Amino acid sequence: MTSARTPVAATVLARAGVAHRLHEHPAARTESELHLTGLDVDTSAKTLAFTLPDGRIVLAAIPGRARLRYGNLARALGVPRTSLRPAGTETLAVLGMEPGGVTPACDDPRATLVLDLGLLGHSVLYCGSGLPEVSVELAAADLAGLRGDVVLADLCSEAP
Repeated sequence: MTSARTPVAATVLARAGVAHRLHEHPAARTESELHLTGLDVDTSAKTLAFTLPDGRIVLAAIPGRARLRYGNLARALGVPRTSLRPAGTETLAVLGMEPGGVTPACDDPRATLVLDLGLLGHSVLYCGSGLPEVSVELAAADLAGLRGDVVLADLCSEAP
């Protein structure tokens, strides 16, 4: 890897003994720039970061082409929808992440990880690393088992 910075996901996954591969690419900070990664968007997880009034940070990972249903995320967390606030750059920095590189591979106890159930259908996932110019490839099962407190939920389906 030629990047001078080590992505937080690489550190977390190595510490946990999780097999993974890093992919360098031009910085991709928005959905319209995902093609720059050269990776398969259909087997990718995009991770959105939020804060809650009690100070918790929420990392919600959903399939790359899906749309998050905020009500579903709020129900999975047991909080009102209105309590979800997008996490700012300073909050991401606390976790060792940058905008465009938010990763679900996080072991920081201040962060709650919520994975969409649809991600578990993939053997391999591509996701953020903490840096916008590096993505991580890992097994979906390894991501789901990274922490004992991962919340699994349907985050993208419309409510009946």
